[in-house]
Amino acid sequence: MQQGGLCADLHLRLSLDREGKTPIERQEADCRAWAARHGLTVRQVHVDRGKSGYKDVARKGFETATQAVISGAARTLIVWKLDRLSRKGTVEVGPILAEFDRVGGRLISVMDGLDSSRPGDRLAMASLSEWARTEAETQGERIRHAEQYLRGRGRWIGGQPPYGLRIDADSGRLAPDPDTAVYARLIADEALAGRPLVRIARLLNEYGIPAPRGGLWQVGSLSQLLRAPAFAGLLPETETVWDEKRGCRRYTGSVRPYRDPETGSSVVVGEGIVTVEEQRRITRELESRTRSRGDGLKQPTRGPAHLLTGFLHCDVEGCGARMSRNGTSYVCQGVRLGHTCPGARAMATPVEHAVTAVFLRRNPALATEWECGDVMQRRALLSGDVETVWVARAPGRGCRFDPGKRLRIVWVGEGHTE
Repeated sequence: MQQGGLCADLHLRLSLDREGKTPIERQEADCRAWAARHGLTVRQVHVDRGKSGYKDVARKGFETATQAVISGAARTLIVWKLDRLSRKGTVEVGPILAEFDRVGGRLISVMDGLDSSRPGDRLAMASLSEWARTEAETQGERIRHAEQYLRGRGRWIGGQPPYGLRIDADSGRLAPDPDTAVYARLIADEALAGRPLVRIARLLNEYGIPAPRGGLWQVGSLSQLLRAPAFAGLLPETETVWDEKRGCRRYTGSVRPYRDPETGSSVVVGEGIVTVEEQRRITRELESRTRSRGDGLKQPTRGPAHLLTGFLHCDVEGCGARMSRNGTSYVCQGVRLGHTCPGARAMATPVEHAVTAVFLRRNPALATEWECGDVMQRRALLSGDVETVWVARAPGRGCRFDPGKRLRIVWVGEGHTE
């Protein structure tokens, strides 16, 4: 007998957790009861929750459960019903039965009363698997027709709407949720103002506003929400691509607005939190914060982390190089790159305070916005008024830093310094 001869693994699957479906807990209880009646010890339980047994989606529970028997870790795999294991017919169930037979394993379907090690039961399993496939195809066709009918009438076709929205029971269209719409609009306003997503998440979490699925807000959930077509009142559609390896279409993680096949226009499915134009602005801003890598994945772009990077220039004759922060000082890049310039150097804190003081004297109306802004927002304010800040080199080592004597600020459009 194999090492796992007295051990059995369970595979449980539920595509949708809703009324009328046998919950995972009941499936597990029935399977464990069968194992106990037949003197088997349950070694491990493999679960695929929210996974279709018919569509081409990754099912980790299915893969680990079947591999456990093939590897000899367990001799028996128990499922509640055969269609819980797969709805793809003999194209998937047939090879599994063949592999189990090769290693001396067996498949048990509790509610169907089938054991693949018994003569005749394998034929019954093959027949049931094809019935499950046919039923899935028929059901899928009914769903497609129903979805097409609802799309044509601008109604929500199912699933959870984005945070801040609900489905109106009478019209079947999107409408603001009275409890969460105000927070959803706050998120949109903050994003339109250019606030970083991490700052928006921190604000929501500090005030104890729960995320859609409970718990804390994350940058990823905010990005997904702001980009969702339904957030702008448009009907969504999950993009599919052709999979050469599998020879079929598969779903991607990309959601886009559904377009009417006759008109080519996006379908409005109710009232969103933002307008379509506002969502375009938000999306453009979010896209500007990322760049594509060589492998096609995206990663954040890093803007200047310091207030005066890009504004400060070395005022040594013949140099004019930009200055960047190094430790507690801004340093001429010519020096850092090994050029012949002796290089200007300025202590960061006094220089930043000096430039800020002069800028706010010229723009007192911006004082509140400056105080509330982060580095990137303050840099945006500066760029509207400051063209260049020239930094002279100190006359000698050990001299007291005097920003008033060493700085020349060139104002945008004026050409003069202060």
